Amino acid sequence: MIVRQTKVVVLAMALLIGLVLVPASCATRMRSLDSIHFGYYEILRKNVIGGKVDYHRLKAKSRPVLESYLHDLATEDLKGPVWERASRDAKLAFWLNAYNACVISGVIERYPDIKSVQDIPGFFDDKRWLVAGKKRSLNEMENEIIRPDFEEPRVHFVLVCAAQSCPPLQPYAMLGTQLQRDLERITRQVINDDRYVQIDPKTKKLRLTRIMSWYKQDFVDAYGPLEAFLMRYLEEPARSQLAAGEYTIEFMEYDWALNDAGGSPTP
Repeated sequence: MIVRQTKVVVLAMALLIGLVLVPASCATRMRSLDSIHFGYYEILRKNVIGGKVDYHRLKAKSRPVLESYLHDLATEDLKGPVWERASRDAKLAFWLNAYNACVISGVIERYPDIKSVQDIPGFFDDKRWLVAGKKRSLNEMENEIIRPDFEEPRVHFVLVCAAQSCPPLQPYAMLGTQLQRDLERITRQVINDDRYVQIDPKTKKLRLTRIMSWYKQDFVDAYGPLEAFLMRYLEEPARSQLAAGEYTIEFMEYDWALNDAGGSPTP
């Protein structure tokens, strides 16, 4: 028994020494793209409450971790070995997390002096963050990378622009290894939430989040009519109600008030 325990300890020490002595270039080749998001994962776990962000707590307690994560995003090499061997889902997860993290960063720079991102001039077009070696705006990340490169309409329920009418921010980072499962779950969650989809069988009105108006073509290109997309995710009785007749589609007003969880001052 003593001999066996000694062998285990020696093996563990050898592995530890081996990890310490691994050259930086080898460590980079061994790293997965998903591993960049672990710090961000903790930020969201600690500061997202019911789909909204406790900006006060995040600014007071998690800002250094956020700054470290933004540095990692900034220095990711789109031509390096980590990116080259990453899966399509891992690359999409990178850009989804980058977008949402940059939104949070932009908010806490001005928090608590703002009530909406619309209080920040040029928030989506002019303000820029260094991501993957280049300064990029939020609209550039969304409209020049995420949408055209991945053609995945479900991302519109993951991208969160810090407004009350945005989909709920998830309390964890997106990872390539789990992305398809998460996209399905989050989309189903949003479509069955009456803050985003309302079906009135009496008036034959179908009221949808304005997101589905702004990005209608993305959904149509992938699924056909908006009703076909909804039928894929609606649960009963809403699914049967929609299938039972023709509805007039209306789009809800968008509430741009900050998606603040209303955290109290941190002692």
